[in-house]
Amino acid sequence: MTRARGILTILCLHLVLVAGAAKAEDNEKDVGKESVGRLKATLYIGTDGDVGKLGEKVAAVDEVMVKRLRRIEKMRFKHYRKLGEDTQSVFRSYENWLTPLKPSEEILLSFESRGRSSDDGLRLDLELWQHRRKVMKSDPVLHRGRPLLILGPKWRGGSLIIAVEIMAITPKK
Repeated sequence: MTRARGILTILCLHLVLVAGAAKAEDNEKDVGKESVGRLKATLYIGTDGDVGKLGEKVAAVDEVMVKRLRRIEKMRFKHYRKLGEDTQSVFRSYENWLTPLKPSEEILLSFESRGRSSDDGLRLDLELWQHRRKVMKSDPVLHRGRPLLILGPKWRGGSLIIAVEIMAITPKK
């Protein structure tokens, strides 16, 4: 009986220690999962052809963006349409993914924070993926209100244009 009681005491003690360790792990925050901002990717198509061929799900592009696109020689087209967008949090030390052409995964952007720049921008590792192949890698510094415009591949008689923009930057602690 004393041996059974001793084993039971050891088991109870073990359970208490395991539960305490699990609770301590829960209380520790994963600093890498802290959000340092929000990133938005918008997918446009620029074409000189008939926009009717693009389907019904495409949306018109606002005039401010049209003017911004037309200032860049290689992005000058007669017509622009918005194909989709996605917004995600930027985590301190984790890779994140944007899928601006939901639900399709034909065009994807992966990004990972590399910290703040001296002029309060956000440095990123940015990769453009098409058909599960990496087609571009860049390390831009992004600022609010100043989207990075990427001329993408030819698509359905036009060219894809990806706008990547910081929507919010978490204040420094």
